[in-house]
Amino acid sequence: MKAKQVFLSLALIFSCLCSCDDNTDNIGGSIIDDLDNINVTARSFPISSKSVKADSVYSRSATGYLGKVKDPETGAFVKGDFLTQFYTLEGTQLPAEKSIVSRLKDGSIIADSCVIYLYYDKYYGDSLSTMKLNMLELSKPMEENKKYYSDFNPLKSDDNYCRTDEGRVNVNKTYTLYDLASDTVPKKIKINLPNSELDENGNLIEEKAAYKDKEKKGYYNYGTYIMQKYYSNPKLFKDSYSFIHNICPGFYFKSSDGLGSMAYINMSQMLVYYKYKYEKTTNGEKKDTTVNVVTTFAGTEEVIQSTRISNDNAAIDKMVEEGNKNDITYIKSPAGIFTELTIPVDEILNGHENDTINSARISLTRINNTKHEKYNLDIPTTLLLIPNDMRTSFFEEGKIPDNVQTYTAVFATSDQSSLAKQNSYTFHNVANLIAYMSRKRSEGIKEYEGKGMSSADAKTMWEKKHPTWNKVLVIPVETTYVTTGQTTKLVKVTNDMSLTASKFVKGSMTGDANITIDVVYSKFQK
Repeated sequence: MKAKQVFLSLALIFSCLCSCDDNTDNIGGSIIDDLDNINVTARSFPISSKSVKADSVYSRSATGYLGKVKDPETGAFVKGDFLTQFYTLEGTQLPAEKSIVSRLKDGSIIADSCVIYLYYDKYYGDSLSTMKLNMLELSKPMEENKKYYSDFNPLKSDDNYCRTDEGRVNVNKTYTLYDLASDTVPKKIKINLPNSELDENGNLIEEKAAYKDKEKKGYYNYGTYIMQKYYSNPKLFKDSYSFIHNICPGFYFKSSDGLGSMAYINMSQMLVYYKYKYEKTTNGEKKDTTVNVVTTFAGTEEVIQSTRISNDNAAIDKMVEEGNKNDITYIKSPAGIFTELTIPVDEILNGHENDTINSARISLTRINNTKHEKYNLDIPTTLLLIPNDMRTSFFEEGKIPDNVQTYTAVFATSDQSSLAKQNSYTFHNVANLIAYMSRKRSEGIKEYEGKGMSSADAKTMWEKKHPTWNKVLVIPVETTYVTTGQTTKLVKVTNDMSLTASKFVKGSMTGDANITIDVVYSKFQK
């Protein structure tokens, strides 16, 4: 009896430590206080796995990726381009029109210059690599009600997202990520938008204007366009929606040349510089004072940012095929490869229909890189475990893991506890997932039985129409937490668009059990 109680105590402790949810579904009766009548058992079941190509992922995030690199281990190329909008604060105001000093000879208001800054505090690769980007003006905004994936190409879209007419913003910039002039963080890439050449009288040559809007009107520069639009109708600047839909739809930053670095752009800014005068009183004497000022428009989470990823599809296909042949599965981001697991639901439930599943744990142990290169890709920090058919809706709807159908695991670099294997990802308690899969199938079978099918035929028909019912994907994700007082809460999960990779031993239902799900049951003995 003492041995049984000791085993039960250990199992319950294991369940508490592993559990991510207090409402774990049970198969049968619940644990009660009469410990003498409870039987506890533990079993491990093999899990099969395989690599699957990601194709594309929902790519809206707070970070834009820009550059082109080569994975030193696989030789696969990855290129990142991104699109961003700029927002204006509600109630944005420029100085009174008559106070503007920056003007052409004919009196028209101008911006002295217009600059775009792309800020980054992280990057992958060689900061000395010479890279080139092409900045293009969007012809219309990306819309909130449309979902943009990592394969979205604004240049080839049938919806004509980029302007192609003469006079549009079309700027090329050569850069390196190593900034000799500054050691500050974040670093920045500076893009100067061109000014027009003026005639001998200091006025604009319309047909040679550096920027023309869609109506072919010429401006001294893009900043001048912004300013003149404001003074013609300030209401168009009342909020971000109005500004984006009437003034500035945004820009596409395309990596056009170079190899060796990828910048993680965490913020973009458009700065419009000009001069204005105001009346200043000094020693009782009023004088006009001219000052240089800047109006800023930012690209951050408040507006849409979307990264376009161009993967080496041939290399990705080869990795998936050869990995599955050689008993290896991969996780590779951005938008590269996921690992798919098949949960042995029937085997777990068989003979335990009246038991409670106290815990069910899955660990994926990482295989270390065979090549130790200076620029090996990072190891993913966090993985998401999610049913196959939920992948699209989860990210598009901005859901958070619920520990019923979806779970996260963080990479364990060392023996952080007795429950976390070194160099692995552990999903500590997926008991609810097993119950969810079983319940979903049972409900589907009952529907077919209600149409006159036998139980066996109903089961066969339902599983044929839902071939992924017991399959889950393991996806690299980025997570955002907010701490209030002593409480830390997960508030956002997005696809990881940074450069990461990991590989695992392939699991199989036969032969060596390289991946298992470890289950603890309890049963009340009457």
